Amino acid sequence: MRTGERDPRATDAIDGWSELKGARSRHEADWDETQKLILARPGSFGMGTVQDWRREKPISAAAHIAAQNMSAGIYGTLTNPANRWFALGVPDQALKHWQPMREWLDLAGRRTLASFAPGTSPFYPSAMQAFLDTTCLGNAAHYSERPPGERAILDITLSLAEVCFEVDAFGRVTEVIRKFRLSPVAAAHQFGIKALPPRLAQQAEKGSRDRVDFYHHVKRNHAFQAGRLGPTGKRWSSIYVAEEGGTVLRHSGYDEMPFHAPRWQVDTGEVYARGQAFIALSAARRIDLMGRANLRAGQQAADPIMIAPDKETIPLAGRFRPGSTVYGGMSAGGRRLVEPLNTFQGTGLSLEMEQYAVDEVRDAFHWSLMNLAGRTGMTATEVIERQEEKLRLMAPHMGRLQEEFLAPKIAQRFALLFKAGQIPPPPPEAAGMELQVEYTSAASMAAKSAEGAAIVRLLADLTPLADIKPEVMDRISPDDAVERLAEARGVPAEVLTSRQEAAQLREQRAEAQQAAQALEAAQAGGGVARDLGAAGLLEGAA
Repeated sequence: MRTGERDPRATDAIDGWSELKGARSRHEADWDETQKLILARPGSFGMGTVQDWRREKPISAAAHIAAQNMSAGIYGTLTNPANRWFALGVPDQALKHWQPMREWLDLAGRRTLASFAPGTSPFYPSAMQAFLDTTCLGNAAHYSERPPGERAILDITLSLAEVCFEVDAFGRVTEVIRKFRLSPVAAAHQFGIKALPPRLAQQAEKGSRDRVDFYHHVKRNHAFQAGRLGPTGKRWSSIYVAEEGGTVLRHSGYDEMPFHAPRWQVDTGEVYARGQAFIALSAARRIDLMGRANLRAGQQAADPIMIAPDKETIPLAGRFRPGSTVYGGMSAGGRRLVEPLNTFQGTGLSLEMEQYAVDEVRDAFHWSLMNLAGRTGMTATEVIERQEEKLRLMAPHMGRLQEEFLAPKIAQRFALLFKAGQIPPPPPEAAGMELQVEYTSAASMAAKSAEGAAIVRLLADLTPLADIKPEVMDRISPDDAVERLAEARGVPAEVLTSRQEAAQLREQRAEAQQAAQALEAAQAGGGVARDLGAAGLLEGAA
């Protein structure tokens, strides 16, 4: 390649950014306003500098609190770190309930879950940001990587302003371009000063902190060859590019797609989704406009414009103070020369109108269902019903979050741990079996608890009937009932014995009972013989 010629890979990333960004241009105006009125964040989707960002604060915190409350409810329902919110399973139910397989699945699931813990990964705070972005902006951009030479796993939710992505016909992310800014000094630390173009390398040596543009382009590797070393042996191609000179700084790859793009509500054929904030945005605008108008009106009423005949009439640099005397404020005839300009007629915007807009925003974010704080007098049944109603309303969106965010994230993490040898191989009988992610979060357990409650109710209904006809209990499979109840309650695998061990215990118990009955019969027979002998009946019979 001739000196000064732009690398085609760099051109592909830079031009691709503009093309992919064009697909979302009609969403960006709403995203900017959502950032300002609901998320209360500084920033612009035009990739402006910090000085260009709008820092005007929203007049009301109602929309922001409602959005935070809803995303926190989703976070606590799907990924509560205090609970075991997922497990691993296999499609074959017989294999799944086989005790060695149950124990391996339990071990693999727990070690995968432990990799999300704060000591290993910042997943949980990044997940909260991802849920907030998805709830409000309709989209989120999440990135995972294990940096070379580090034991920790990097999980970060990136600003949607930096990321553009493309999806396939099934909604899976197939291409991502991230445009971000670094100083030459930071770029030298990340890529090495020798990888930088000459101009940036000189600036780095001088200690420049001026930020410049870089790109990270990840897409399917069409030159992939299994078993090859280097980027060719990776399913996903990764290229870091400096806009300066169109220079490729690093070309590597990934075995799994490191970017995840959870979405909220997607129209057919659309790449980018809409969030709940799209519904609440008009009400949030009204809250902001009415609040500012009422504040200006209140200020006008409390501090009206004063009119005076000349500059000398109003003392104290044009300010009136309580208890002060206004000299020259009244004419010799007793007419006031200093008076307020009484043009204020009020705005006509009542507090009820503003509260109506606040309620509309809260309804958009399901405030009444998400927030139970301060509610008293609710029975346990009412709480359960509200929880079920919340899950019913949120089920479609939670399902998409699980499919587009949590499931690929868990699969990626399991593959990473398995390759690192931190998860042992499964039993030989499970070789080639596909693993499944089974959610045990509050949402999933609430659904499974209905199945467990149905089993308990059936047993309770059959118990009185069994007193009359014991054979009705023959229709109940004890092993299946125990396993279903344990699964519905989230019981660890090691708590239950295997069906084989349970069968052996039953056989031993039956043999012990038979031996006890034989001994009891023998003892009873011996007692009868002694009684007959004592009476002389046995000899007479002989």
